[in-house]
Amino acid sequence: MFHQHSQSLEARQHQITAHLAQTMTFLQMSTQELEAVLQQELAQNPALELVEELRCPQCGKRLTRAPCPTCAAPRTDDQPLVYLTPRQSNFNGNFNGEDLPDDFEVRSFERLDEHILRQIAPALTVTERPIAAYLLARLDEDGLLPEPPLEAALYLHAPLAAVERVLKLIQHADPVGVGAQSPTESLLLQLDALAERTPSEVVNVARRMIQEHFELLGRHDHTRLARLLRAPVSLVAEAAHFIQRNLTPYPARAAWGDGKNRAGENTYYEPDISIFVSRQPNSRALTVEIVSPLAGWLRVNPQLKAAVSECASEEERAKWMQTVERAGLIAKCLQQRNHTLRRLMEMIAIEQRNFITGGDGDLRPFTRARVAVALGLHESTISRAVAGKSVALPNGRIVPLAKFFDRSLSVRDRVRAIVEAEAKPLTDDEIADRLAEEGLHIARRTVAKYRNMLGILPANLRAASARAASKTNGRARKTKSSPLTPMHVLAAS
Repeated sequence: MFHQHSQSLEARQHQITAHLAQTMTFLQMSTQELEAVLQQELAQNPALELVEELRCPQCGKRLTRAPCPTCAAPRTDDQPLVYLTPRQSNFNGNFNGEDLPDDFEVRSFERLDEHILRQIAPALTVTERPIAAYLLARLDEDGLLPEPPLEAALYLHAPLAAVERVLKLIQHADPVGVGAQSPTESLLLQLDALAERTPSEVVNVARRMIQEHFELLGRHDHTRLARLLRAPVSLVAEAAHFIQRNLTPYPARAAWGDGKNRAGENTYYEPDISIFVSRQPNSRALTVEIVSPLAGWLRVNPQLKAAVSECASEEERAKWMQTVERAGLIAKCLQQRNHTLRRLMEMIAIEQRNFITGGDGDLRPFTRARVAVALGLHESTISRAVAGKSVALPNGRIVPLAKFFDRSLSVRDRVRAIVEAEAKPLTDDEIADRLAEEGLHIARRTVAKYRNMLGILPANLRAASARAASKTNGRARKTKSSPLTPMHVLAAS
């Protein structure tokens, strides 16, 4: 009796171990990798069956499209909707854009020229289409167009006015600033696009900084810029911060990675997860679509399972039982994998909402260990769930899922902000102490590394630079002539 009980416990322990190992294997695979593995299991195991119908993983209701109308009740902006959906080309061969919710926009991988052409095509005449194709083909990897419109007009034997009209359409499409002839022009185009939503004094100072003192922007010498622009230091600092947060001199690289193809740290041709912002009035709720590796759900074939008990020999019965158990294991582990991903993405959508709808500067410090504690899972489970997967953000940018855990970006922003606000130059130890007060515990050498990455001088050199600037300002105050002449500017530099 005891021996039988011991054997039963061993068998149970073996099942738990096998279930855990298989779930971990599924978790660390991308959607494409998992699809290949599951298709192989379906081909080799007659007990494993794919039911080609869509069901809600929460309530089990049969669906014609995702998400489930019962479970997807109206949500507040801070309550994301997370669900699994089959790949568009998979579900019974009939899943298309019309099957998706009306209030969400699907974005797929496309080249920069395709992305822009899709936006401006309705505004183009038949004769302007070749002009658009030519200009888009001439974009460099930064999204800039060094070739002047007149040169393009001569090459195409087209009216200059037509070329300039098409170019203007390109420059004002998303991302704004593509097609500019220089980084400066690109920044000014983006600034004009944001002007209506930005205080005019900030816009005016920012425009002058870009047009007249572009080379000084990267030096963060707000005192000198204020003197040159005859503006308050606080306003110059605000304008510089606005430029840094909202504008980019290389619009294609900012959104498309290498300029021609949209990319993150790696190139992701089909994301595993897509995040959308509701377009319903008065709603900014997030929806997270996790792409299912299969167009349906897995189960053990009920007829084959029933037939196992009717096998003639014990050996044959044992053989088929292993096949049935393997099928059940695969089906359960896939469910567990999907459940874990849903919980993970729901937490990410809540915690990193500002990054999802904003930019890298909005990324919050976020660790796998913290997620593991919140979800009641081991940290290694979270690491496997994150590995090898990519996410399409609402702006169409595709990033690795691991990016949501890249705390260095937000820490670097805090280092920059602390230095910009310092009354006197702070040492790396003092910056580390300030960060610790904000809950960001990092070593002094890490602060030094981030400071170097940001191009910020050490405290002693910042102090020397401040003393030199102070002497220059003192000499300028003693000079009664006004306004500053070019010779004064050269002397100050």
